[in-house]
Amino acid sequence: MKWLWVLLRRLTGGLLFALLVVLFVFVVLWDSVVITIPAGHGGVMWYRFFGGTVATPGPPLREGINLIYPWDRIFVYNLRLQARGKDYQVVSKDGLHYTITMNYRWEPFPRNLGILHRHIGPDYEKNLLIPEIGSVARHVVSRYTAVSLFSDRRADVQKLIYEEIVATSLRNGIGKPGEGPKTTNVIKLENILITEVFLPDQIRGASENKLEQAQIVDEYKFRVARERLESERKAVEAEGIRRFQETVAPAITPSYLRWRGIEATLKLSQSNNSKVVIIGSGPGGLPIILDGVDRKSEPAPSLSQALAPARVPSPQPPAPPTAEGTEARPAPVPERSTNQSPR
Repeated sequence: MKWLWVLLRRLTGGLLFALLVVLFVFVVLWDSVVITIPAGHGGVMWYRFFGGTVATPGPPLREGINLIYPWDRIFVYNLRLQARGKDYQVVSKDGLHYTITMNYRWEPFPRNLGILHRHIGPDYEKNLLIPEIGSVARHVVSRYTAVSLFSDRRADVQKLIYEEIVATSLRNGIGKPGEGPKTTNVIKLENILITEVFLPDQIRGASENKLEQAQIVDEYKFRVARERLESERKAVEAEGIRRFQETVAPAITPSYLRWRGIEATLKLSQSNNSKVVIIGSGPGGLPIILDGVDRKSEPAPSLSQALAPARVPSPQPPAPPTAEGTEARPAPVPERSTNQSPR
């Protein structure tokens, strides 16, 4: 039994040593055996002895922990929507050199991630996106003047750039959203925006002045249209007033106006404010403002005329009759000469 005990001790020591060796190797090779793929990313498997990159279309390696052999590798790609801004030197239709800043957003097609890794690699943005966008942008911008791109044609230009990049005839591996699972494109380009246009100072000032003048013209057009509508409104209002007067005028009688005057007088007398109620002298004692229905249109006397005493004309004696039975005319008074010198 003693020899068995010695054998067990030797086996235990060998197993412990083997476990320690395995543990040491596992710790050393942990980063090569246990691969963690973060959220929003996908992995591409590369086998050293079994065919290299897995480039068949299909879903990439899932997120989380993946165990591989230490001699194999996993390449991790970002599958989220990414955005980047890049300055490009362009030439306009009129031969002007200037700079534009383009912002583009993209994401890889997950099913073709292996194809992207085999044919382009992790630097696909530098090797594919930036040159392709720059080439198409220069081609499209050369059709327009710098001032038009700076002012009102920016949306058209960026739309044309996007449509030409994702065109199927180019076969550049860049597609658009909504493509089916059978697509061979490796990059999904969401949109392209021209965020800045850097023109020379003189051209920029002229363009801004042109835009300002155009806005002033639009403002004048708006004012003219507003005044035209206002004149039409006034014409419609005048026509309505005329029809109203034609309808209501026959019903306005002196009795109706007298009744309205009585109501106004009662309201004035019932008010709590300090007031002076002026009653007219016409029939019914209505207020002066309404006391003119039955009067003739004659001017009212002034206050001085009303307070002045009445003048009675002095009687004149009748003229004696003449022989012919006609009245005698008074003898003309001789005019006194103003040139006669005084005595």
